[in-house]
Amino acid sequence: MTIQQPRPEYPRPTLVRENWSNLNGVWQFQPDPKNIGLNEKWYNNAEFNREIIVPFPIESEASEIHNLKPENVNWYRRAFEVPEEWAENTSKEIYLNIGASDHQTRVFVNGQQVGQHRGGYTPISLSITHALVPGTNTVTIRVEDAIGWTQARGKQAGTTKWPIDYDTVSGIWQTVWLEPRHETHITALHNQFDCNNNELTLLFESNQQNNLTVLVSLLSEGQVVGQTECSMNQRAEARTTIEISNPRLWSPESPTLYELVVELKDSSSLVDRIESYVGLREISHSDSHFTLNGEPVYLRGILDQGYFPGGWYTPMDDAAIKRDVELTLAMGFNTARKHQKIEDPRYLYWADRLGLMVWEEMPSGRVFSNELIRDLCTEWSEVIKRDRQHPCIVAWVPFNESWGVWHQASRPEQRALVDGIVAITQAFDQSRLVIGNDGWEFSKGDMWTLHLYDGESQSLADRLEQLIQKPDSYIEGEGSDGRVGALPGAKVQGLPIILTECGGIGYVQGERAGDEFAYGELPESEQALEEQFVAVADTIHKTKRLTGYVWTQLTDVQQEINGILYFDREPKLPIEKVRKIITGIV
Repeated sequence: MTIQQPRPEYPRPTLVRENWSNLNGVWQFQPDPKNIGLNEKWYNNAEFNREIIVPFPIESEASEIHNLKPENVNWYRRAFEVPEEWAENTSKEIYLNIGASDHQTRVFVNGQQVGQHRGGYTPISLSITHALVPGTNTVTIRVEDAIGWTQARGKQAGTTKWPIDYDTVSGIWQTVWLEPRHETHITALHNQFDCNNNELTLLFESNQQNNLTVLVSLLSEGQVVGQTECSMNQRAEARTTIEISNPRLWSPESPTLYELVVELKDSSSLVDRIESYVGLREISHSDSHFTLNGEPVYLRGILDQGYFPGGWYTPMDDAAIKRDVELTLAMGFNTARKHQKIEDPRYLYWADRLGLMVWEEMPSGRVFSNELIRDLCTEWSEVIKRDRQHPCIVAWVPFNESWGVWHQASRPEQRALVDGIVAITQAFDQSRLVIGNDGWEFSKGDMWTLHLYDGESQSLADRLEQLIQKPDSYIEGEGSDGRVGALPGAKVQGLPIILTECGGIGYVQGERAGDEFAYGELPESEQALEEQFVAVADTIHKTKRLTGYVWTQLTDVQQEINGILYFDREPKLPIEKVRKIITGIV
C-alpha cells in the first residue's frame, strides 16, 4: 500500500509538547478469530499477513480492511525508531500514546507487555522506555471488542440493531504517536473563570507527587497579560489564580482564546513545558435560562452523531472536522450535542476556535450490570480529565434516555448510579452544567431536557405544555414502561427547559430502498420538507417556556435519513434557508 501519512496534525491540542513522532500509516494486521494470539505469543514477531491504515477503524473504507463484521480480537504491529536526540537524553522517558482504541487494548514493545487499557473512547499513554532497544523497535497491539451491551458502546450495533443503531467501530481509531517526557510531567489542565472578579483559576495535574514549581504565563496575541507560579507541594496537583484586567470573553459571537504556557521546574532546570489555551467564559443557569458570561443564551442545537464518509468514526482529515463545525455554524446553530460518541479532540479544538458550544455525551451501554457501573465511572472520569480544558464544552451528559438504566423508577441502584455520576461530574468540574439523564426520567442535573417528536395523537406544543405542568406525566410512546418526564421527587422547578431532540424529518431524493428510518411521515418533495421544517420550528418558537432545542440531526447516517445534510454533507435544503428558519427560533 502507498499512502501519505494520514491525520498528521498534532492530536492533543490542549496539551502540546514540542517533540513528538506520528506513527499513523501502514501497520501489519492480523485477525485472531480463535483468540490464540496470546497463548502463541504473537507479540514475539509472529507473521502477520495483512496490512491496515491506522488510525481508521477496521470497519471503515479508509482502513483498507473494510470488514463490517470483524473478529472480536485483532492484532496490529509496526516497526519504529526513537529519534536519536530523544534516545540520548537520559532525563526523558519515551511514551506511546493512542488517542482511542475500541475496546480492550494490550500494548507490547519488543515482545514485552508495557500496559493495558479498557474503554473505547479515552486516550492511552504508556511509558515504554524500559522495553526499548537501540535502533529499530517493534510495537504490537492487541485489541478486543465484544458485542455485548454491558459495554459502553453508544450506537454501535451489537447483539441487536435498532432502527437508530449503526455498524460497529473496532480497533484503533485515533492517532498513535510517541513523545519524550520527563519522569515527572504534567498530565492534565483545567480552568474556571469568574466574571465578577475577572479571575482565572487554573488546575494542573502531574503523573506523580512532587515538590516542583509550576510557572504559568497567559498571553494575548503573543503579549504576556498575566503570570503566576505555585508549588506542587508534594502533591500530584496544584491550583493557582491569575487576575486579568479587561478580559476578552469567549462566546460564539467572539471566540477569543488566550495562549497558555505552563512550565514545570526544579531549582535549576526546566522539567516539562506545555502549550495550551484558555477561553474565558462562565457557564451557569438563572431564572430558568442557560447563561453564558452572565447573560441568557437561547440554545440552538444540532444533534451530531460524529460519523464521516470513508473513515466512519475517524474523519479522513482535519479539514473534514473543521468543515462540520463550519457547516453547523453556517446553518445558524450555536450548539452541537455530540450524540453517543466522545469526539476526536480536534473537533473540540475547531469548536473552540470557531465559537461552537458543545454538549459532550457519554456513549451508553444498554444492560445494567456491575461491569457497566465500573466501566462508566472509570471512562467518564477519563473523559472529563481529557476534555475539561476546552471552552467550547458547556454541558456534560453522562446518560441518554435511560439507556442501560431502564428501571430507575423501580430499582434504586439504577437511579443511584445516575445521581452518583452527576455528583462525580460536579466534583470534577464546577465550570459547566450537567444533564444527568437526557430526554426523560429526570432525576438530577442543572437542566431539564426532553425528547419529543411530532406525533399523531397530540401536538408537540400540547405535549410540552402537559409535561411542563405535570413533569411526572408520560412521554407519548414511552408510557407503558415508565418513561416519564421526571422521576418522583426530582426537582425541575426553576431549571432551564430544553427540547434536546426534535425535528427528525426524513428525506431522500429519488427511489427509496424501503428500510430508511425517520420520525413521522417522509415528505415527498423539497418543498414539503421545507414546510415540515418550518412547522416544527414554529411550534418551538411559540413554546415560550423553552430556552433552547436540539434538532435531529446534522447528517444522514446509514438508515437514518433525518439529517439536514446527506452523509456526504450536501444540504437537503439551501443553507441560507435553513439558517433563516433556525435563527428565527428564539
